[in-house]
Amino acid sequence: MRAPDGADATASAARRDETRARGEEPQAARPARAPGSALRRLFSRLAADPHELQADELQAEIQAAEAVPIGQCRDREQVCLVGTLRTVTFRPHAGVPALEAELWDGTGTVDVIWLGRRNIPGVSPGRSIKLRGRVTTLRGHRAIYNPIYELRATVSD
Repeated sequence: MRAPDGADATASAARRDETRARGEEPQAARPARAPGSALRRLFSRLAADPHELQADELQAEIQAAEAVPIGQCRDREQVCLVGTLRTVTFRPHAGVPALEAELWDGTGTVDVIWLGRRNIPGVSPGRSIKLRGRVTTLRGHRAIYNPIYELRATVSD
């Protein structure tokens, strides 16, 4: 059988008075922690979309490489970008061989076009890459022609 709420408050006050009578200071209340916060973070990470997790990792890489997020690039601006190649295709432009790739960093995409190239060793879908070049708008899409690029290490390397 449980005592009424008023009795609980009276008992609590009595314990505080006994503690002070013995010359002891009452214990400080512990800071409130959200129950299961670590567990909640773990489950949210497990249930998250893989693209969201990859986007978060890419944002950390962008900051570490002092690069610019694709979503913040302006037309005709010299930029340094870090991201993952989603697609790589051979598509001639006006009879000139051209290798096209789509770079994604979690904030947006940009088409990367190497004119005069049929393939580039190491440039393949899923590869992480850092590049420098000038952003332009091509048929409503951002593009960078013949960038300076650096292939980033992958897990299999």
